[in-house]
Amino acid sequence: MSKSLRDQLMKAGLATKQQALQAKTSNKKKKQQAVRSGDMTDQEKRRIELEKERQAQAEKDRELNRQLEDERQRKALDAQVRQLIETNVLSRNGGEAEYKFVYENKIKKIYVTDEQLTKLERGLLALAILGDDFLVIPAPVASKIAERKPEAIVMQNDKSGDLTEEEEDWYADYQIPDDLMW
Repeated sequence: MSKSLRDQLMKAGLATKQQALQAKTSNKKKKQQAVRSGDMTDQEKRRIELEKERQAQAEKDRELNRQLEDERQRKALDAQVRQLIETNVLSRNGGEAEYKFVYENKIKKIYVTDEQLTKLERGLLALAILGDDFLVIPAPVASKIAERKPEAIVMQNDKSGDLTEEEEDWYADYQIPDDLMW
């Protein structure tokens, strides 16, 4: 085994035991003084840098996890809305009455049955969009969907728009043609 440089110098007679002891204590004093004065060794600086990097990486990971959780929740809401629409959709087969509505600043038209037309006008039914299709659903289901994803409800008339008996009597004097379509 090789001996330390200090031992080799003492054996060769180039240094005395007292000089070796003095050099050892002066090195120790320099290190303690550097720590006290704020000067850090390269190892300590590297350790602090690594700790900062770990904290930054942990923050980045937390942000990524938050984004993934938000995406998962959004997908779960979309699945709930899709399920609500698909299970409560009303069939429009045999529908000959046109129902026109505005969607994305364009007038759209679907065919519904006469009964569905009157219920849509009264607010008992609503229109929802699923993919590119406009589907007729009951108003209570539409309100549940609107809580989760409002943009899925294309049109729902307000039920409070119905005329009261007093207002109906006011218009009783005027005859409305049977073939009038709005």
